[in-house]
Amino acid sequence: MNKALKILMWTGLMAYMLLVLGLVADRTAKAPCQSIEIEILDSLSNSFVSRDEVYGILHDGNRQILGSEMGRINTLNLEERLNNTPFIKEAEIYKSSGSILNIHISQRKPIVRVLTTDGRGYYIDSEGYILPLDSQFTARVLVANGHKLPGLSPGVNIMDEQYAGSRVKELYEIALYIFNNEFWEAQLEQVYIKDSGEFLLIPRVGAHIIEFGSLRDYEEKFKKLKALYSQGFLREGWNKYSRINLKYEGQVVCTKK
Repeated sequence: MNKALKILMWTGLMAYMLLVLGLVADRTAKAPCQSIEIEILDSLSNSFVSRDEVYGILHDGNRQILGSEMGRINTLNLEERLNNTPFIKEAEIYKSSGSILNIHISQRKPIVRVLTTDGRGYYIDSEGYILPLDSQFTARVLVANGHKLPGLSPGVNIMDEQYAGSRVKELYEIALYIFNNEFWEAQLEQVYIKDSGEFLLIPRVGAHIIEFGSLRDYEEKFKKLKALYSQGFLREGWNKYSRINLKYEGQVVCTKK
């Protein structure tokens, strides 16, 4: 078989395969959507996003997805719609065999619930984004209140330069530290910011208040506090003191009841 004939045969074979693939792709694109499969990650710890809510966002404006031709479903557009929802961190949508539309949702992780004096409460998530309070679900996270905590709108990110050095940025820093530490997340229930800008911590167990002071050397302060919790309280008990003061460098001052 000469070289020209071989080239002709291979060209014909490639053209046939492209034709077949084109017909299959066209048939797949025209097939109606049979099912929408939604997976919401972290749904056991957070329930801000429900399947019904996702359906509602997808079908906003009475658009119909089930039964629509798969080729007419714009997954990038749908992802953008979902990603504009405050509690959705990331939405991934793809099509699979059987004319199935698959949706994977990652939720944002609130680390502190802020209660402001003007009544505009909100959550701050692990990446610094402001999330609205939800009437249907309350996350079991640290609660914060006190002086000069601003009311902020959903979508604001306190990692932006304009919030550098602010009280809400400091609150985020200490809340993130507590959230990422299994011991302190279990021990601490509330943060209160005094008019001076100093922090008070309120534990879940015990009737004492922790005078934390400023955030200067805050990791070292937590180390001293943990030593007291792990050693001193085992001997003295949880209810012997009314206040624990960490404001002074190199020492812990405890006030008895």
